Amino acid sequence: MELGIKRNSGLTYALKYAAKVLKRGIGVSKHEVYKQLGGKSPLIHSYSTFNRYMGIAKEFVNWAKEQGVNRLDKVQYEHVREFLLSKSEYCSMRTLKVNASALRKFFETVGRGDIAERIGEDYQEIYSKGKAPGRALAFAHPERVISLLKEDVHKVIAELQLLTGARIGDVKKIQVLPEDKKVVITKSKGGRTREIDYSDRPEKFERIEKLVGELREYLKGSSWSSVRESYYRDLRQAVYRSGEIYTGSHAFRVNYVKERLKELRERGYSEKEALQIIEYEIGHSRIEMSAYYSRG
Repeated sequence: MELGIKRNSGLTYALKYAAKVLKRGIGVSKHEVYKQLGGKSPLIHSYSTFNRYMGIAKEFVNWAKEQGVNRLDKVQYEHVREFLLSKSEYCSMRTLKVNASALRKFFETVGRGDIAERIGEDYQEIYSKGKAPGRALAFAHPERVISLLKEDVHKVIAELQLLTGARIGDVKKIQVLPEDKKVVITKSKGGRTREIDYSDRPEKFERIEKLVGELREYLKGSSWSSVRESYYRDLRQAVYRSGEIYTGSHAFRVNYVKERLKELRERGYSEKEALQIIEYEIGHSRIEMSAYYSRG
């Protein structure tokens, strides 16, 4: 076990320790580390992977604390497995694979190789429980789906997704700039920062500002991970009651693209110009993805 971490260390400390160790690989050639160690690098070599892996590790730590597990030596493999499988209801196989890899790296780093090894052994079984990759479809009546959600906090989350095109993991990161009428989402997928100008849609901006304030109040007494999991369950049932097809909360993001494309086209933008604007707003690096969403 590396110096600086003990088996009975608190999980919060273990998280900070892992971040400190893994970050050493950023800016260092992965291939050079391979040569030096004669095998797989124990570090992380890009900011995007570091941010994603540590975000997953933090999510697990928060979940574990909710289960009454606060120390590293109290974590059992069954806890990790339960956490990963609880995400299979709403995560794709690819996303589950990334989650398993992140936790495997985390436990290797903090000296719990026993758990890391078990994750490796069950790796294929775990990620195979995820949803098969498929195309998210826009809701025909998104407002009705939102109205059928049982919990008020879930209605807030869904409406924010609809009004901003935010991925579910980005909803809690939404910041509003009242003077500029802009919405900013930092460290979105791929480490990108999304910036959306609502100066042409002041009513929507005011609504987003109100919803962001409400969400912050709701989250004061709850963890984001537990709220998100209950949101998915509530959304699935609301979609079924509405008679629509459930393809995940990403559907609201597709609705945003379709509505935004319509708005921009009505204002005189060509389809290509409109898709370029949407590409920037939703945080995609390729216009083809915006076009793909617009056909959802």
